[in-house]
Amino acid sequence: TGTHVSHFSYTLALALGFKNIIMIGQDLAFDEKGNSHSKGFSYGEQFNGEKTVPTLKTQAYAGKGEVLTHIAWNDYRIKLEYFFACNEQKAKFYNATEGGARINFTEELSFKECCEKLLTKEKPKFELPKSLTKNRSDKLLVKFKEKIQKDQENAKRFLNDALALKQILENILSKDFILPLEFLEKVYQNIENFNHSLDTDEFIQDETLRGAFAYRGKLISDVLKLHIKDETHFITAYIKAYHEWLLYFMEKLEQKYKSLSKV
Repeated sequence: TGTHVSHFSYTLALALGFKNIIMIGQDLAFDEKGNSHSKGFSYGEQFNGEKTVPTLKTQAYAGKGEVLTHIAWNDYRIKLEYFFACNEQKAKFYNATEGGARINFTEELSFKECCEKLLTKEKPKFELPKSLTKNRSDKLLVKFKEKIQKDQENAKRFLNDALALKQILENILSKDFILPLEFLEKVYQNIENFNHSLDTDEFIQDETLRGAFAYRGKLISDVLKLHIKDETHFITAYIKAYHEWLLYFMEKLEQKYKSLSKV
């Protein structure tokens, strides 16, 4: 179904039997002023986290020209379109965003038009569930605090590992001569080991860092496209690209660590 929270939300709506599903606020593109988020967004209208992600152009809402998006939004949109295409016989999907990128396999209507078209019957009032007992609430709070503490420890551990690797790579890149291939191969293996740790860790792979991993793939693919035949030169170029990504990743992980510390 996709890898984002919203993909799961649409899947849940289908599973619950809804036949008309409306989306709103799914711009998935920068506006005319280059802002990535609406006014009042907690991180600011021009969120710095969006600035370093590679961009591209895509068709605009209602087919009115093109808009600028980035690879993370584009990945989200493509998977969303695939989901809608696979389920168009089960439900009708409406895009009431009225701006941003066009999302195929949806009908583009304003939210007002969606309401006038679909909200024609009075629905029964929703019965609120009973509140939790204090004992149950306390137990859940303890589990929540334990999870936050564990996540903080994981973030700190990966930050320390990333810092150690960063220092190794910077030491290599500072040399004005080519290092022996055998040594470079060991460094390359260290990078692969670090990648494996990242790719298999539940905390790191909880999707909040998805954009960072997309950026890693982009930088590595740029090296591969150079078709460097000499292994020494290839690993050196790989190390340079990975060092660039590592700086970006550490910044994102530091932000994640700080957000956990505020909980």
